[in-house]
Amino acid sequence: MKPESGNTDPLRKMLKEWRSDAPLPPHFQEQVWQRIERAQTTAVPSVWAVVAHWVGTVLPRPALAASYVAVLLTIGVTAGWAQARQETGRVKAELGQRYVRVLDPYLAPRR
Repeated sequence: MKPESGNTDPLRKMLKEWRSDAPLPPHFQEQVWQRIERAQTTAVPSVWAVVAHWVGTVLPRPALAASYVAVLLTIGVTAGWAQARQETGRVKAELGQRYVRVLDPYLAPRR
């Protein structure tokens, strides 16, 4: 978009003529170069920073967000079901052993 030349010409002229005589703070140039150097030598981003960036860029898309939630929910339910099944099997076996000991105490394992 091209700016209107009638409104910006006086501003451009004033900006070209403007000069500042204020002195710079001490060690200004050294501090600028130190900040540039620090910005260039940024640390390797942490795993959490990468994950947070990924979540911030991917999850605003509703279809992907819904599919991720569905996949994670399915994984969670499957893991819970498998753990509950394993625990139920262990309890059933223990209860079966107790029942046998109640019926015939001589079959109980010796300690």
